[in-house]
Amino acid sequence: MKRQKYELRLHALAALFGIASCGIPAGLYFITHDWRHSAVSFGGNCLLCLLAYLIYRLDDAYISGIVSALSNLVDVLTELEEREVFSGEEDTLLSKLQSKVIKLARILKHKNQAAKQGQENMKELVSDISHQLKTPIANLKMYSSFLEDDGLSEENRREYVGIIRLSVDRLDFLSENLIKISRLESGLIHLDMRSQSLSETALRAVKDIYPKAKKRGVEIAYREEGDFVLRHDRNWTAEAVFNLLDNGVKYAREGSRVVLAIRKLGSFAEVSVEDENGPIPEGERTKIFTRFYRGENSRNQEGIGVGLYLSREIAVRQGGYMNLRTTEKGNVFCIVVRK
Repeated sequence: MKRQKYELRLHALAALFGIASCGIPAGLYFITHDWRHSAVSFGGNCLLCLLAYLIYRLDDAYISGIVSALSNLVDVLTELEEREVFSGEEDTLLSKLQSKVIKLARILKHKNQAAKQGQENMKELVSDISHQLKTPIANLKMYSSFLEDDGLSEENRREYVGIIRLSVDRLDFLSENLIKISRLESGLIHLDMRSQSLSETALRAVKDIYPKAKKRGVEIAYREEGDFVLRHDRNWTAEAVFNLLDNGVKYAREGSRVVLAIRKLGSFAEVSVEDENGPIPEGERTKIFTRFYRGENSRNQEGIGVGLYLSREIAVRQGGYMNLRTTEKGNVFCIVVRK
């Protein structure tokens, strides 16, 4: 409808221009009775009409080119490309618009890649969960069927009940840790970042691990270079430190020591856990933070290989990182966070 109105007005204006082009020379001839003046006036008016038409055509071609270029710019956004349609060297409204469109395409592309990575992580998590659940569930099915045998001896019955109890404990431990991982990875938990004492957070983890360390005859030593106040989530950070302490206590020999230390590193603070369990083999050092990975020395120990992975995820999501150093006697796991 708007296009029709535009064309009607354009045609009316052209008609008026044509009438004026003929009327002015006719009026001039009527006044002067000189056909030469009228001819010159008519020629001039015709030239003006031609120039007006050329300007209209040039303007229409320019606008059509701009619309076509804007269409290509929209394609840049829909295809999430970062190519230029207009010259970036010119300081024009179109170049500024192009810059914003390319920036938006870059953001959308990044979010799209993050979403795909999230889907891949979820697929891996589901696959890992199903793999980890197979063994305890299979044991429960098998040994519960054994218990249905009326001729089963009391000794075998107690043995099978013990295996079933261990499988249930493993399922409980597994589900608890998998829930933590899935909630953290899926973003269902929002970190409560507050400026608070890092020492109090670390000591909470010491309190939780102390009964297990005492039972195994392992000493927990604590060192700090002052009480650092920095932004962190207390519950999740305590969980990360606890996992490192639990890892150290789990493989420790009776009478050995695990040292928890907090120190300043420039604009960072480091929470380290040092054990005396022998250095991790070099070939395993790049794998130990992988979900469900367990080293050769952990085959006879409880666990499913998620503690170090979870600690690293917690550190990264708070703007920090984790690293591993080895000593002559053992290993030093460190969580480094910005002050």
